[in-house]
Amino acid sequence: LFLLLLTSLLYYKGSTNPNLSSHDDYTPSEGLGSKYAVKLMPRIGQLFAFSPTAITMFFPQASTSAHLLSLTSISMVGYLLMIVGGLGRLWCYRTLGRFFTFEITIRNSHKLIKTGPYTYVRHPSYTFAFMLTTGMFLVHRRIANFFPDTYRLKGFMLSPVGVVTFCVVFYLLLLKRVTTEEKALAKAFGKEWNEYTSKTKRFIPTIM
Repeated sequence: LFLLLLTSLLYYKGSTNPNLSSHDDYTPSEGLGSKYAVKLMPRIGQLFAFSPTAITMFFPQASTSAHLLSLTSISMVGYLLMIVGGLGRLWCYRTLGRFFTFEITIRNSHKLIKTGPYTYVRHPSYTFAFMLTTGMFLVHRRIANFFPDTYRLKGFMLSPVGVVTFCVVFYLLLLKRVTTEEKALAKAFGKEWNEYTSKTKRFIPTIM
């Protein structure tokens, strides 16, 4: 129960926008779909990161299913990913300070931060977000057991194919957003940005 509550809190903190953009900021167009995704996806994720108490309220049959709180190899991997991902997101929040926004934003007197996790990769917050979301999926995937078997989606969610599909879709959406973000940063910082990109990868040090 402690792990579930801890990781749910970390998910909430790691998916809450620490700073809002203002009218004085430069915010390049991401497209209408991306704009709403940035606002809705964290809320949808937070909805799934609820406690056993909420499950009991909405799914009474869960009260007789002790396995929901039992530790399995899959849930342990999920908890580990959520803890590392959640703490990593908070690290990114603290490092960027007021420059961290969910919308792609170039603020007045913006600085290119190259310390903390940004020493190693250009977009560590996305790496940690991927870990946090994947971990949440692994921990809470057993919630699907409370849906009727007639739902074909249930079997897909619980299958390795479902997990892989989720990861691929997440990455493709992320790649599109990162491309837009890097164009804005290149325009704002020019040579400094080019030098920074020549020394760092996007998501994983020395790999990608």
